[in-house]
Amino acid sequence: MNKNSSALSHEFPVVARLLGYSGVIPFVALALCVATGIDLSTFGVNNVNQLLLAYAAIIISFIGAVHWGIALNSATHKTRLYTYSVVPALVAWGWLFLAEKMALMGMAATVVAVYFIDRLWLKDCVPGGYLNMRLHLTIVVSLSLLVAALAR
Repeated sequence: MNKNSSALSHEFPVVARLLGYSGVIPFVALALCVATGIDLSTFGVNNVNQLLLAYAAIIISFIGAVHWGIALNSATHKTRLYTYSVVPALVAWGWLFLAEKMALMGMAATVVAVYFIDRLWLKDCVPGGYLNMRLHLTIVVSLSLLVAALAR
């Protein structure tokens, strides 16, 4: 796709920005709980790191799925986009088999890696503002995961 297509001529919608930025709230909140030792067992949460890892895996899967959605409307690169779209989910799932500290650091690295792949592959086929938002979210998410990993 090229940047001049009518679907891309508009800025990234405000509602998408609000939803995107609100998606970091669980990362920040859970990382703060881990770092400060806040006990969430009252809410039935016995392992905050596991909750954080599960959310990270879900979000990484969601980020990969953006490529699937773009492939649905793309005239080119369909095979690459469809194939890659499942890779982040599989990588995130793989991290869940490791010790929590390693898994948290791996998830942080994965969030950064998929950002750079998106920056390279999607720059011409996403609305303006999307990749800038992704940069902000990537920084907050990866730092939150690293804080949790190093707080143990």
